[in-house]
Amino acid sequence: MSEKTKKISPQQLFCLLLLSRISVEIIFPVPVASGSFSAIAGIIGSEIVRFVLALPILVYAFKGNNIFGGICSRSKIFGWIIAVIVSVLLTAECLLTLFLSAEFTVKNLLIGGSMWTIFIVAAIFALYAAVMGTEALARTGSIIIIAVGIVTVSVILADIPYMTFSGAFSDVQADSELLITELASRIMRGGEYLIFAALMPYVQLKTENSAGKTGLYFALFSLLGTTVLCGLCALILRELFGLTEYPFISAASLSDLSFFKRLDGAAGAVWLLAAVFRGGLLLLSAESVISAAVSASKLKARVKRGENN
Repeated sequence: MSEKTKKISPQQLFCLLLLSRISVEIIFPVPVASGSFSAIAGIIGSEIVRFVLALPILVYAFKGNNIFGGICSRSKIFGWIIAVIVSVLLTAECLLTLFLSAEFTVKNLLIGGSMWTIFIVAAIFALYAAVMGTEALARTGSIIIIAVGIVTVSVILADIPYMTFSGAFSDVQADSELLITELASRIMRGGEYLIFAALMPYVQLKTENSAGKTGLYFALFSLLGTTVLCGLCALILRELFGLTEYPFISAASLSDLSFFKRLDGAAGAVWLLAAVFRGGLLLLSAESVISAAVSASKLKARVKRGENN
């Protein structure tokens, strides 16, 4: 059995999806110059919209089936059209993630560095991660999520003295146009449900609905995790929230923990690693979608030849 076809557990898939989702909120800049209320409203709204759009994927998952292979088995042409479109979307999201990761690096970690050099290095790392295969990615993701968890919790604990509700949500009367712009910008920060569907064939299912439950758990914790993280940044930065591109890194710069006077460098480094890792996950998923279409087409062809004989 090759590395790429080895199975991962639903719990490992959940960790990969959550790591991918939250890394976007850390590394991607705030989409518009808005306050914390607009940001939280945009996060909640975008999570709901993506969940509704992903319902067909989740329904298939509860039956233990992969939606891409299922579509292709019913209609080869339509299945291939869907597979190519999804693969292109995943690849485009990968490139966007790597580009914004490089931008994040030159603005927060290697100030004055060459953005395109960093982009190329990140792309090589992401490609290598994709080649590693699903099982290796799952193991690596488990390590990364522990690292980012420790650093993130450390930042939050260190910033408790700065937290206050006074002025934290001063834009509560934000106009509808600003809210719509925020929502539209954040809806595009997706791809995790497509990753979920693409990696379905590599998940070791204990029961038929194990994958479906994983999708629902991810939807819940994605909503809670991103909303709570944004809310905590709002309590720490207050009126300054809308003036920074990277709220969490700005919040981390205020930390003061004994030997570590500032945690923004460590936080930025580990979440940057998570974002580049996300790029590899997206690439692997893009390849997996095409593989599912190929496998379904071959199976359908064999069945057809058997019927003719």
